[in-house]
Amino acid sequence: MESSGPQHRPWRIKARMASGLVVLIPLVVTIAVIRFVFSFTSGILLPFLDPALAAWPAVARAALSLAILLVTIYALGVVATQAVGRRVLALGEAIVLKVPFVKVVYSASKQVVATFQGQKSQAFKSVVFVEFPHPGARSLGFVTSRLRRPDGSEWNLVFVPTTPNPTTGFLQMIPVDRVVPADMTVEDGVKLVMSLGVLTPEQWNTTQIAPVGEAETSIVRA
Repeated sequence: MESSGPQHRPWRIKARMASGLVVLIPLVVTIAVIRFVFSFTSGILLPFLDPALAAWPAVARAALSLAILLVTIYALGVVATQAVGRRVLALGEAIVLKVPFVKVVYSASKQVVATFQGQKSQAFKSVVFVEFPHPGARSLGFVTSRLRRPDGSEWNLVFVPTTPNPTTGFLQMIPVDRVVPADMTVEDGVKLVMSLGVLTPEQWNTTQIAPVGEAETSIVRA
């Protein structure tokens, strides 16, 4: 029969608190994103809707502004799937890419969105493991390009993202033979980083790890 002593209870409390945070954090983030989108869309469209809908409640006008934005996004998606629409969007994109600072921001944003959508990103070529941040450690990285130095050696440019926000990180230039290919897609790599290592690729074998000290604090009585 297994029982727990006084030393075992703190670990149980910590485990319950950690489980509660796993449930709470995604909910809080989701609510915060919804509130941000709601406020953002209201701030853009309400100044145009207020004169015509002055008698409407504020909540109804804000909901209408959000609905109009969603319809607009859907309409843009429809246009983007049509041949004529693609030409128009390509022309607009070409104009945007001629503006120096806007070009950098727009290109980076487009590549990040493409990566999150699971499409073949122009930014991330493959997922690798690199020795970072110190010898003996391994970090997940995304190969962005390969270059050949004047001495003939080939190097990979590897972006090592931070977690849980993969849009920031460190750019490393590493010899090709010093990177280890990871058995996963770019989409799986992004999921792994954003989930703090919880969402591992299906082909990986994961093991359950008990809280440190739990095994030692359990008392087995005959």
